[in-house]
Amino acid sequence: MVKIKHSKGILFEEILIDPSSSPKKNNCIITHAHSDHAKVCKSKEKTFFLTSETNELIKVREKKEFNAKEIPFKKKFSVEGNEFSFFSSGHILGSSQIQVNSGEIVFTSDFKLSDSVLFKGAKILEAETLVIESTFGLPDFVFPERNKIYEELEKYAKYELKENKLLILGGYSIGKAQELTKISNEFLNEIPLIHESILKPNNVYKKNGVDLGKFELLDHNLKEFNVLILPPHLIKPDLIKALEISSGRKISPVFASGWKGNFGFKAFPLSDHADFNQLLEYVEKSNPKNVLTNHGFAKELASSIRRKLGINARPLDEKGQSNLLDF
Repeated sequence: MVKIKHSKGILFEEILIDPSSSPKKNNCIITHAHSDHAKVCKSKEKTFFLTSETNELIKVREKKEFNAKEIPFKKKFSVEGNEFSFFSSGHILGSSQIQVNSGEIVFTSDFKLSDSVLFKGAKILEAETLVIESTFGLPDFVFPERNKIYEELEKYAKYELKENKLLILGGYSIGKAQELTKISNEFLNEIPLIHESILKPNNVYKKNGVDLGKFELLDHNLKEFNVLILPPHLIKPDLIKALEISSGRKISPVFASGWKGNFGFKAFPLSDHADFNQLLEYVEKSNPKNVLTNHGFAKELASSIRRKLGINARPLDEKGQSNLLDF
């Protein structure tokens, strides 16, 4: 019987998917380059299966060699007697869903169904057993259409720029910062300054044919530009005060995130994850017999799937949930 459980990542048989710590298993599959999904180690005895784009982005962060097996999208590959394929998840560059044995199992990992200025949304894959992310697995998390978010962000940003403010766009260095680079060019007609942690990921995107537009590295040139893109953890009151002094302008901070909360400044729900409605849409159209929810609001999403869709669903990390017989 097929075994799937949560164990420092997702353990499928003897294969670890998206390790969250240095893995002990010899074969690992990495769906994308965000650090909570892609913990690697130097051991040449362990093999990591991933897309070439994911490999490039991990190398930007890890700065060390590991035994990577690069697999193109839709190409089948075998690991320990099972056949796998990667399909785009629409999350970040190189991010993948995993199809196992032509649909016996599908692992969505992080995904979104809506198109962005950079990528098409994920294709919904049919599955007998679906393991789906549940980051925004509550009905509270329903986002506006992405084009409407772009329009609102553009309107707000242009007003702030007209007021001669320095616009700071906050987004994660891998994924969100690249979309903000594109937005600055395409919607605001502004070449943005970027933090040094964003430079290498931007260059990986460019190398792989993703048009971000122009950008410049932040380097004592603050007064020459109107838009600055920073990782969100840097956007704090002390930094904002320092930037006001060095630029000679008021600062207008903007954060791009699907999370609701009091960030202390303007935020737009620009997420690279599926919202609640997209999660349910994926499950319904995938037409699985069983669903395992993973991460975030896993218990709540499983309950919604059972109640709204009438499909058997359980959280992956639920106590005792170790194999498909547990359904």
